[in-house]
Amino acid sequence: MVQYYNPESRSLTLAEMTVNSEYILGYLLPKGWSRNAVCGMLGNMQSESAINPARWQSDDIGNMRMGFGLVQWTPATKYIDWANSNGLPYREMPSNLERIEWEVANNQQWIKTTKYPITFQEFKVSTASPEYLAQAFIINYERPANQDQPIRSTQAKYWWDTLSGTGTIDPDPNPDPTPSNKKIYHLWLSGALKW
Repeated sequence: MVQYYNPESRSLTLAEMTVNSEYILGYLLPKGWSRNAVCGMLGNMQSESAINPARWQSDDIGNMRMGFGLVQWTPATKYIDWANSNGLPYREMPSNLERIEWEVANNQQWIKTTKYPITFQEFKVSTASPEYLAQAFIINYERPANQDQPIRSTQAKYWWDTLSGTGTIDPDPNPDPTPSNKKIYHLWLSGALKW
């Protein structure tokens, strides 16, 4: 059974992103994260890396000046040097997630804003909507040049609706493919999913 996908550098399929999202949820819930916060973060990770812990920005493999990992730490050395100094294999999912945990514990990367006046620790345990938390994450953590990206909230809601809530896939024994296909089709048309 595949625990998670981490190919060298490419966008993941929806099925692969789902496996990785379940892994992330199952990894972070026992560490005190709320499902809401994980889904808000996943909405951002989908845009940043297609939820691939080994993704290089623009798939420019080895370019240390660009971003790397689930949240595209920039420059890549910011994360890779940290992982190496802690004896962690930087391409692996647990290493990416441990960096995020370290940032929460050490008040790193996150900058509380007047628009989203919560700390990283408050974000981690928040029960606000995944859509709200996706926007808090893009503004307070990612801080890209273009911060007007409502698609990240749409993606966060998709993960909220899709994930089981326990970190393990719980398939319906009698699935009706119609609602699921409509949801995926709608997200694909809106550009929410990156193929």
